Amino acid sequence: MKKYYCETLYQAAMRNHENLFAEGCIYNGKEGCLRLAREYGAGLAELSENEAKDELQSSYGTLCVRAYLLKPPVDAKEWILEAKKGIERMRRC
Repeated sequence: MKKYYCETLYQAAMRNHENLFAEGCIYNGKEGCLRLAREYGAGLAELSENEAKDELQSSYGTLCVRAYLLKPPVDAKEWILEAKKGIERMRRC
């Protein structure tokens, strides 16, 4: 599930790149990138701690760097911390 989820999310983002990442769009810039990380993390909430950790480590390159066309507005540490917030939020629900 985990690798499939990340790649599927990336493919969807690329098909809709102009509507998601352009100026004024939901995932534009640093705040948009952090939103994407939280939303991505929410999708990992059902994984075990180890599975989620493994997925988070690879998601920065697989999703963030590629979705932002090799110019991500956040570094890997910020991405992972924000994705963890999404996981924690979903697990509390």
